[in-house]
Amino acid sequence: MLILALRNFKLDKFNSLQINQFLRFGSVFLISILLAKISYFRYSGGYGTSIISRYELLMLVSSSLSFFWVASICNTLIPFYNGSDEKTQKRILFNAFALLTAFSLIAGAVTIVIGHAKGKDIDLFEIFGLVVFLNTPTFITDYIFYLKGKYKSMLLWGISTYAAHLVLLCVPLFFRQSLNLSVNLLLILAMVKFNYTIILLMKYSTISIHTRLLKQFMIKVMPFMFSILLAGSVEYINSYIIDYYYDETQFAIFRYGAKELPIFLILANSLSNIYSGEIANLNREGLLNQGLAKLKVSSRRLMYWVFPGTIVLLFASKYLFEYAYNVDLKEGYKIFNIYLLLIISRMLFPQTVITGLMKTRVFYLVSTNYLIINVVLSFVFVRSIGIDGIAYATVLSFLVEKIMLAIYCKMEGIRMREYTPIREYLFFSAITLIAFFLPHYITLPF
Repeated sequence: MLILALRNFKLDKFNSLQINQFLRFGSVFLISILLAKISYFRYSGGYGTSIISRYELLMLVSSSLSFFWVASICNTLIPFYNGSDEKTQKRILFNAFALLTAFSLIAGAVTIVIGHAKGKDIDLFEIFGLVVFLNTPTFITDYIFYLKGKYKSMLLWGISTYAAHLVLLCVPLFFRQSLNLSVNLLLILAMVKFNYTIILLMKYSTISIHTRLLKQFMIKVMPFMFSILLAGSVEYINSYIIDYYYDETQFAIFRYGAKELPIFLILANSLSNIYSGEIANLNREGLLNQGLAKLKVSSRRLMYWVFPGTIVLLFASKYLFEYAYNVDLKEGYKIFNIYLLLIISRMLFPQTVITGLMKTRVFYLVSTNYLIINVVLSFVFVRSIGIDGIAYATVLSFLVEKIMLAIYCKMEGIRMREYTPIREYLFFSAITLIAFFLPHYITLPF
């Protein structure tokens, strides 16, 4: 049956993007496991945990400088591309790449400046700044393949590049080489990816800068960018707070615990990205209700997978952390469990509707409110509850953001029940909350 299902499996615009996102986030998750094992079995005296902490700090700095504009440009590209004629489509691919490259140059430079400001691991930050500059623009490669319907090529590209990243980072560390060597190898990989992206652009895009098109595109990108900056920066602000209040070990524990399970995050994000494009297309044809109905059906189907999976993890995470990582990091399961509650908010998709309608200005106000609530709660909870309080602050503020976006949709005449299966959502949310508290009172027999 499994072999038959695999033979009949066909890549399309829905599952290909989800699989690609799974590969990306899955590689990050796998790297965290491998680094934990390598640090425990190949190093002693806490040096392995120090390597993890240094690598996580590099990722924290580079990601916090780039996540908002990468996500906003790439996610806006889908509905903008789909809503344009063929000539404009070719132009926007190169101009989006030009934007990514310009922002990457700034992010890479700031990464180097931060390294000098810290006065520690300066050479490491300098190398990684170059990695940021060359690697970040290559994110558009996935979207070029996707928009051109080259789904198999997109997955092959993802498998090869993510596997190469994993090998080049982890193998030198396994043989007790320096983290600097691993980062130098990642720089070589970034150069290869950058050059391949240029070749792809020469084939599928018009190589010229169009200022008017860039302006139109940025008008759509900016509200989304501002929203992601405020909403997404919470993760990085939380990490900086932990870095300030706690030592390297606690910082590593929090960073490992604060990783959402990739497959849940990917499924939710890719569904949102796909249906923002679908809603944009159908709304242009006067068929908005069909787009909302499709989103509702797909979100219901997704709920039947992610909520039961979340419940299983709530009971098993303590043991999974002990087996997957090491004794220094196993306490991260408590933070991981709290972050699993984010699934309750992620299964609401008002932001998908708003993005599809291209009415993204509301993100300015809602995301500002989200950031303020999260920062205030984080500082209050970290002093009264400890590290766990940071996670609780994120869960609460994220739920408030989704409720406010749903209210905005209602004000635009789009009720939540038009794009959300309310009955299933409330049932699964209640069961998940019950499952969250049960492990505090019962112990599994393994």
